[in-house]
Amino acid sequence: MRPWRTQGAGRLFVGLVAAALVLSACAGGASLAPTVGPTATVTPTAGPTEVPPDQLTGSLSVLEWGGYDTVDFWTDFKTTYPKVDVGFTFGTTDADIRSQMKTGSTADLFHQYTGWIKLDVDDGLVAPIDTTKLKNWSKVPEAFQKIGQYNGKQYCVAWDWGFTSVLYRTDKVSAPIDTWGALVDPAYKGHISMWDDGPGAVTVSSYIHHYDETNITADQLAAIKTEWTAQAKLNRTYWESSGDLPPLFKSGEVTVAYAWQGDYATLVGEGVPVAYADPKEGRNSWVGVYCINAKSTNYDLALKFIDEKLAKQTNVNLVDEYFYGSANGEVMSGINDPAQAATYTLSATGATPELLSKTFSIGDPTILQRTNFTPDVTQAQVDAWTAMWAEVKASQ
Repeated sequence: MRPWRTQGAGRLFVGLVAAALVLSACAGGASLAPTVGPTATVTPTAGPTEVPPDQLTGSLSVLEWGGYDTVDFWTDFKTTYPKVDVGFTFGTTDADIRSQMKTGSTADLFHQYTGWIKLDVDDGLVAPIDTTKLKNWSKVPEAFQKIGQYNGKQYCVAWDWGFTSVLYRTDKVSAPIDTWGALVDPAYKGHISMWDDGPGAVTVSSYIHHYDETNITADQLAAIKTEWTAQAKLNRTYWESSGDLPPLFKSGEVTVAYAWQGDYATLVGEGVPVAYADPKEGRNSWVGVYCINAKSTNYDLALKFIDEKLAKQTNVNLVDEYFYGSANGEVMSGINDPAQAATYTLSATGATPELLSKTFSIGDPTILQRTNFTPDVTQAQVDAWTAMWAEVKASQ
């Protein structure tokens, strides 16, 4: 649920918000029979017997974001492989997850976001994925398939996507918010909540001050540090995980926040008067992927987990419960299709096809022109921005 984006990702939203682009995937191979002389006798041997999915045993570990360990978000795997034990460890930011991977995490899979994947690939942390073994790969639009591809190999598989913007209570904020600057505005002192993440803070400041976030200078980073140190006195609380914000908004403790689209839709579904800003600087957008640890000894089982992550019910739950977009194009095409609406458990969260459509900005032909897609970060940027944020937090 980390909102980093990838440059040029605007192409992928065309496939996501329109009808699903279903690709045909095919894999072929030739089998060569042994050459046998005319006097040789060949004794047939039994081939290996594949274990039925419901009898397969084993264990998997996933380095995950809080909330995604809920069975709803891997329900197809649980149903198909009920005897496989799945355990979870957690990270709170992309930098945290990357740090755990670099320092020897034994998780078989990890959930990372665009902007950070290339760093993991370059460091040899990720095993290439054999997509010919994914039966659900054909449900992924081509633009999504390209995410996680480097040097002709597929290293990670896209799963979730969405926006980042400013969320606010319309009954407690005097005028509509149209800028990221609201997050550092003294007018909202004591009622602001910023995500606890240095790179996210750098991105916000780069939008407010029109910095080139691909080339933040030392002076600019110093100014960003000063800005967020001052903001700390305005900030009610820092949030870490999806789901942290709705209770704060419902109580009125927080009225302005850096937020992902899911919190907006959740609050609307519960009747809370909120709006999701369309900043003049543009919204952010992000895509999440699953990668297999290069050191995993459970490669085949990890592949099965990724495959079932792309299956229907898991992705219906993703859209319906978290209001995030899915890399399963067939599921996304069902949002505006009355014939498919019944496949969504809409009553569970107060979601409606209309709310889902609004949340994903379906039908807005200008949304891509007003959305920011940022490039991959470098290790030097990660280190500098994370250190800056630590200093901001320590100054309180």
